[in-house]
Amino acid sequence: MLEPIITFEAITEWFGLMASDVREVAKLRSIRPVPRAPDVIAGVAEVHGRVVTLIDLERLLAACETGPPPAAPAPREGAGSGEFGVVLALPYEHLGILVRGEVDVASGVADSGPGPGAASWLRARLVVGERLLNLLSLPELVSRVEETIRKGFRPRSSGTTEVEN
Repeated sequence: MLEPIITFEAITEWFGLMASDVREVAKLRSIRPVPRAPDVIAGVAEVHGRVVTLIDLERLLAACETGPPPAAPAPREGAGSGEFGVVLALPYEHLGILVRGEVDVASGVADSGPGPGAASWLRARLVVGERLLNLLSLPELVSRVEETIRKGFRPRSSGTTEVEN
């Protein structure tokens, strides 16, 4: 039997993480913005007394496209009625993925591999029923988020940095 996969949608595609890569799925009550954080960080939320930094997968995907990313959502103190945090397992338990819709569980049937031209953070593409599931590679996804954050702190071409001390 195949390991369960935690699934969710982002933009118009179906994504998933192996259940072993997920600590828990939490209904979010409040998301607090992080000042000066890059757009791929949706904010922070408290999950069972722990602060979890939420990755906005939709903005991360948009940042990888050739066009400009969509406008950042307005800062808010509360979470929407259908927002969940998919809290990642060790060693990434301080991170979660913001999901703006339903979260479900599926089992993979056929692994067709990431495929040519697929993003580096895709572990595989699985056919589940009549849908194609983009299975995320957790280390690669976190590496991509970290790289995006580091870009925000690199010196500008004029010799100054984005973040003043």
